[in-house]
Amino acid sequence: MAHLKTKSTTSNPTEREQWKWQIVRSLYEKGLTKFDIINLFKFIDKMMSLPPGLQSTFQVKINQYEEEQKMEFLSTMEELAIERTAKETSIQNIIDLLQKRFNSVPETLIIELNNIEDLTQLKQLHLETISVNSVAEFEELIKDNSHQEN
Repeated sequence: MAHLKTKSTTSNPTEREQWKWQIVRSLYEKGLTKFDIINLFKFIDKMMSLPPGLQSTFQVKINQYEEEQKMEFLSTMEELAIERTAKETSIQNIIDLLQKRFNSVPETLIIELNNIEDLTQLKQLHLETISVNSVAEFEELIKDNSHQEN
């Protein structure tokens, strides 16, 4: 079903999101085990990819449905893996931008970035990467942020 609906909604992402929701919801309603739901969801999620905005809408629907059903869809380990991946991606994006703008990034700065645990702080630093005038100025931003937290 996922394959057929993916093919039939190639030019209509909104319809694809609706079908994806119906298919995933049916996994819960069929009484499958959590393990089976997670594995089938991963397969369907990859097959029926959505643009970021619709993917967010879809995720909200899943979260609301699970809350209503008192089900936990992602295990704690999976949530930690997602958070770790988001952190690593943010750090790599910052490094890539600094490298592009200033040609090099000191190893000490990379170490400092890797020590930041707060994803919100990393996202803010990512935005600041666009407007800083030097790597040294960026390093000062990190120091200022760490002092504000303490």
